[in-house]
Amino acid sequence: MIKDIDQGYKIIDNEFILFYESEVFNKFYKIIDFETFTITATNAESEDDFASTIYFVDKNHVYLQSAFCSFCVLEDADPQDFKVLDVKKGYTFSNGNYYRHNDKMPFDYSKANYLNDYYAVIHDKLYFGDTVLVENVDIDSFTIPNPELIGNLGKDKKHVFFKGKIIPDANPDTFKILETCLDGTYYLECDNAFYAKDDKQAYFVRTISDEVKIIKTKSLDNFHFKVIDERGYAFDNQYRYYMGKRTKI
Repeated sequence: MIKDIDQGYKIIDNEFILFYESEVFNKFYKIIDFETFTITATNAESEDDFASTIYFVDKNHVYLQSAFCSFCVLEDADPQDFKVLDVKKGYTFSNGNYYRHNDKMPFDYSKANYLNDYYAVIHDKLYFGDTVLVENVDIDSFTIPNPELIGNLGKDKKHVFFKGKIIPDANPDTFKILETCLDGTYYLECDNAFYAKDDKQAYFVRTISDEVKIIKTKSLDNFHFKVIDERGYAFDNQYRYYMGKRTKI
């Protein structure tokens, strides 16, 4: 017996699951109820579109397969009241809990004030990525200086934050992304790789990295950025920097 549940998934004889011709989810066979296992929501806009996010349910559990996480069970989610709030952003609700993808959110999504796609204010607390509580932040002075290109970098009157964490020793009064990184000139990785400086040191900011790289240049005043042959380089008096790595001039 073959049961087609859409998006290339098939249940064979209520014993195993194929994604086209490959067997999948076998580590979960002990808990999957094959008779009721089905797709409840995807981010595909039509039946012919590829879905990068798929929610499955059976009579006991809610499951998620996504580009953001491997196949998993949503912890404490109840298939009887499971609701998808925003499938593209991965927001769902069940059993009194809000989720973003496979993460259980520590606050009430309906009461959150989103500053952008990364930072949200709930009452007197600031969260990054819906799961990380930003500590030692002054919410009243918190801003996101470059929200379009570098939305995960913010600052308040005392600190500069990257992905919700303080950049050590960065001075919020003088910290700035170099203007030549932002003037619209194309270079490879121009949507995620930038250089910055304050009155103490320079920085390589890659928005897809886990942290900001500190560059302790001896010629901070001359630290600048140029595009050469569609590659973005920073320079000081001694070194050239490409993707944060230095080469002696």
